[in-house]
Amino acid sequence: MDRRNGDPLMGGRVRRRLLSPLLLAGLALTAGVSASEARSVPQATDLSADATLAATTGRPLMLVFTRNHCGYCALLKRSVIVPMIISGEYAERVIIRELVIDGGPDLLDFGRQRVSPFAVADRYDAFFAPVVLLVGPEGEELHERLIGISNEEMYLFYLDQAIERATETLRTSMSD
Repeated sequence: MDRRNGDPLMGGRVRRRLLSPLLLAGLALTAGVSASEARSVPQATDLSADATLAATTGRPLMLVFTRNHCGYCALLKRSVIVPMIISGEYAERVIIRELVIDGGPDLLDFGRQRVSPFAVADRYDAFFAPVVLLVGPEGEELHERLIGISNEEMYLFYLDQAIERATETLRTSMSD
């Protein structure tokens, strides 16, 4: 708890990140981002290229596994992932990619093989949705995965902590 104002969400740090999606969409529109861009999560198309980017920048790759017609997936994207993207605060911290398990487009995996999102989910045993994984350049999990979304208000706090720890793990492994 923050002693200065009694705020259990760390003196506004997390509260700022939990701004309403409508406010963030408004900010995005004034920044020249289209409404459709503000509502979308980049689809995974080439995990090998994303892994190279992760290695060269020291940022983890965040894989967001979703399913079509999944209310919890839509909630996660609308309330957490899209606002993260719109805020711009995470652009230099994590590479975000979505994989729609049951109908997303085929992509290149870490070995540059064309596979379905289902095959990638199979590799990680990530069939429940939504699932968020933080992985390194070899596709290795860097932190415990986040499964489902049980508390919308606190999810970003937990995800933010996971990103920080995954980044530490990645940078430690890269310096060895």
